[in-house]
Amino acid sequence: MTNKLMLALVLIVSLKYANAQEYLPLASPQTDYITDLALIYQGGVHRPDWTAEQIAPYVYRQQEKKTDFLFDGFLFIEFKNGKGKDYSIGYEKEHAGKEEWSWLLDRNFEKGKAIHALNDVLSALAKKRIKPVRKRKVVLTLPEPIHNQKEWGMLDGKMLSFDNEESRFLACKWYIDDALTRWRKAGLNQLELSGFYWVAEQSTGGKTLIPRIAEYIRSKKMKFYWIPYWKAEGHGSWKAAGFDAAYQQPNHFFEEHIPDSRIDEACDFAKQHEMGMELEFDMRVEQPNFEKRLIAYINGFQKKGVLDEAAMTYYEGGNGIMKLAGHKEARMRELYQKLATIIAGRQQKADAYYKQRKRL
Repeated sequence: MTNKLMLALVLIVSLKYANAQEYLPLASPQTDYITDLALIYQGGVHRPDWTAEQIAPYVYRQQEKKTDFLFDGFLFIEFKNGKGKDYSIGYEKEHAGKEEWSWLLDRNFEKGKAIHALNDVLSALAKKRIKPVRKRKVVLTLPEPIHNQKEWGMLDGKMLSFDNEESRFLACKWYIDDALTRWRKAGLNQLELSGFYWVAEQSTGGKTLIPRIAEYIRSKKMKFYWIPYWKAEGHGSWKAAGFDAAYQQPNHFFEEHIPDSRIDEACDFAKQHEMGMELEFDMRVEQPNFEKRLIAYINGFQKKGVLDEAAMTYYEGGNGIMKLAGHKEARMRELYQKLATIIAGRQQKADAYYKQRKRL
């Protein structure tokens, strides 16, 4: 083979890999090896308490003597406190300050609920010698330091107002440090903390702030996660912003006029930009026309290779999995089983990858 021909082949192969389009992988260090991340809306007073009984259907499924583990990641997410203040712009007229930020962590780490309840479920299973191959992971919400918010609270003897980037960064740094301290003290022996989630679903106002936060989170050996809405500002440039993992919302389920082709379009965009995908529904799924819209996600994700290849997040209206699991109608319980079977199958692939990686 001549040198010119060899060079041409090398260039062809290089171009092929340069142009290769892949999803955020099903099992990857980018996500801290979270394959299926459940969005647990928790914190606000309008949310479920998230007792062990309530969160159990997200953790595992029992079929006769067989136990299938389900979600391997749990994002404890919140947009507002249910008392008139928000953690991301656009949800309430007033914005949460330091007191409300600290209160959110109080709620996250409340004994017998939320994260502790998740740990309790796994501990109870462990006592029966039923343990997942991999530890379950937790991601915590990082509130948005809303630009131009006045008098957020006192830090190191100074009142912070978010009219400058430094104050916004210092508030986030304080929150991250407080969360990590609480985690270390909590004794959550069945869980691992993977990182933090940027709760704003667009990157507006964070062009230089978000990379600073990302760098600080990584200095703590944590990951930074993001789930932008469809065509949100910055959704295609998530890597440049500093996020470790990003997932695309199709925003198809919620409006009946949006065609199923949106799912294909969102999958194509995600693959082009190396993102994961979000599956979305709420309890309107009880209505046949909305049930069809959820099935369109499942079929579309299968067709586009998401179920086999991509990391996924799951929005289910804040308590959909819980309600489907114990629904009075058999059709809805069967829908829970359908979703559980998909997740359990993906978990088996992730477990196999983990075992192979350990052998190397």
